[in-house]
Amino acid sequence: MTALRNEVLSAGKHSLIYVVGQAISRAVGFFMIPVYTRFIAPSQYGAMELIEIVTGAFLMIISMGVADGMSRFYYAEKGIASRNRVISTIILGFGALGLPLVLLLLVCAPALSSLILEDTRYRECLQIAIVASWFGMLCEVGFTYLRMRYLAKQFVAITTAQLAAALALNIYFVVYLHWDVLGIFYSTLLTQAATGSLLAILILRQVGCRISFDLMRQLLTFGLPLVPPQIGLMFGFSSNRFFLRWFTSADPATALAQVGIFSLGHKFGVIINRFINVPFNSFWGPRRLELLLRDEPHAKETVARMCTYATLCSVFFALILCANISPIVRLVAAESYRDCWIVVPFVALAYIATGLETHFKTGILYCRKTMWDTWVSIAALVVILVWNYAFISRFGLVAAATSNLAGFTVRVGLIYFISQRLYPIPFEVGRISAMLLTAVGLFGVSQFVDFSSVLLTLSARTTLVLLFPAVLYLLRFYRDGELEFVEQAVTTLLTRVSHAKAARLTVAKQTQIQE
Repeated sequence: MTALRNEVLSAGKHSLIYVVGQAISRAVGFFMIPVYTRFIAPSQYGAMELIEIVTGAFLMIISMGVADGMSRFYYAEKGIASRNRVISTIILGFGALGLPLVLLLLVCAPALSSLILEDTRYRECLQIAIVASWFGMLCEVGFTYLRMRYLAKQFVAITTAQLAAALALNIYFVVYLHWDVLGIFYSTLLTQAATGSLLAILILRQVGCRISFDLMRQLLTFGLPLVPPQIGLMFGFSSNRFFLRWFTSADPATALAQVGIFSLGHKFGVIINRFINVPFNSFWGPRRLELLLRDEPHAKETVARMCTYATLCSVFFALILCANISPIVRLVAAESYRDCWIVVPFVALAYIATGLETHFKTGILYCRKTMWDTWVSIAALVVILVWNYAFISRFGLVAAATSNLAGFTVRVGLIYFISQRLYPIPFEVGRISAMLLTAVGLFGVSQFVDFSSVLLTLSARTTLVLLFPAVLYLLRFYRDGELEFVEQAVTTLLTRVSHAKAARLTVAKQTQIQE
């Protein structure tokens, strides 16, 4: 139990720092929602979303699964020189491999723009996004390196600078120059180029400039099987936008407006992934493999329990968000975007499943059986595509949101089954199911709480869903030692706050005496 407590505290400490970093790095999209919804029409917002999906797939291709392989190969090496060679090979080798692909896609950009959007005026946006994706690959590698080295403070410092630059450029290009979505893409290019270049230069100065072609081959062998499932997963998860684009209306502007409304709702739902799942796994992803590869005592039990705690956090946060999303949208979004709240609960549930998959996939990664990920992705993709084809033309936004939930439910179930066969880990599926059912019940009750005042509705619904931990207690959810650990942690935190306040008062009194 002591080892588990230490891991919880360590993961909590590092994850909290990464929450700040992720919140900062992604906050520009949320800070700009009132601006976007007032200066950019839903149809343009929808076009921007489709372009970002296409270039996101391109980023996965040029990255070649390198982010997933970095921690596996880095920790497999014991010496500093060997570990440095892993990093330099990835930055220099994969950076060089990506350049011809960038040039090829730039040539194809006009045809892609006409095919996807039926409007060549978005060609420049697509080309800018393609170039930005190459620098985005450097950012991804650089941030993964910082996480592996547990350099959380540097991570936060760089993402803070990135946020400041992105906000300033977005406001300048969109509000003052009236460049619409083109301004957003230029802002992304400039900030990604500056951040990616800076990270690559700083890391190469530290690790040196050496390339191992044998290591490149091993990395490609490990990472390439992950690329098709990742692309399939992304297109499967994003295919609802394309079905909305082609199945809801014959008028391109009307259809793109539906895509824009859905995309804004997704931006709210993705909070669960950005601010809970990703920050936690930024630390815990490499750490869990490190524990298992070192054969640490009770490593499997620790991995299983950490899955339960991480899922509890994501479910609780999703419950607070989904219960309040309707009044939140009324506060921050323009009238033309108000229907976006409908999709948020389904998107949030899908991202909870995504978080579970990250934990359940540990056995597949440990055994290097990444090809299984491809077959699972194909099955999930079929479910999503069939769902979209069958229901979006009739049910619109709701069908688009539920297709992802259906596909991810199938995916996480298959991942769990296969991974447990390869490398069994005692995940607490019963407790996870109990917390999910409890959260769904509280969400349903909260929707009956509605007042004419938006702020009153927010306050009442928040108060209701904050009872979630107490309801779990009544259902005997918690195990021996867990409540005592939380009590000790809260007591320690309050004591530190009290001591810090007393110290500030002492300094203030001494200053007054000296004056």
